[in-house]
Amino acid sequence: MKYIVIGLGEFGSKCASVLTKMGHEVVGIDNSGELLEEFEESFTSVIRMDTTNINSVKTLPLDDVDATIVAIGEDVGASVLTLSILKNLKAGRIIGRAINETHHNILTQIGIEEVILPLEDSAFHLASMLQLKGVHRFTELCHDYAIAEVKVPKDFIGHLPASVKLEERMTIKLIAIKRPPEQNFMSSVFKRDYRTDLFFSPDTPFAEGDILVIAGKVSDIKRFSGS
Repeated sequence: MKYIVIGLGEFGSKCASVLTKMGHEVVGIDNSGELLEEFEESFTSVIRMDTTNINSVKTLPLDDVDATIVAIGEDVGASVLTLSILKNLKAGRIIGRAINETHHNILTQIGIEEVILPLEDSAFHLASMLQLKGVHRFTELCHDYAIAEVKVPKDFIGHLPASVKLEERMTIKLIAIKRPPEQNFMSSVFKRDYRTDLFFSPDTPFAEGDILVIAGKVSDIKRFSGS
């Protein structure tokens, strides 16, 4: 798998290093020549770039990578502008890093669906999550078990929760369903939070945009996500 990591500070460089050690191709990007010199032998390639310049960002292979991670931290303006440019260029999977709740709220309001806050070992957990297709969040409970938020599979849409027999077929427990906000003018301008349905009705079918909160063995979650 291939990734672009923008911002090679403490968080970004750790995330890129973990992904590289996992055997993935990583393009590291920063505007600091000093940082690039430090990591030029660590990743597949490194590029010096001002990612607040849309013409520069257009030169990146955005369509050829599995995800673009914007790990810019302290410079909130550069983070927001870079993510806005990626969104406007219709980059595939975009993951933003926020340094506080205010930063997080700004990123969700401009339409960035995957935003992480700097928690202990979050770079490692992000790298682990990226290996699982369609997984938005991934929390290890122990070495073998985890909880994950997974985009509803296309072949589940229109079917009832009981009819897909998730536990029977995949040995995975469906904990909750996160339903997307209704689409209207305001939700197209501001990203609204999903509604988490812990006591979902067995008579309500899965719908496009749903996110399934599941628990089980990491190997079973990986199999379910098609990774």
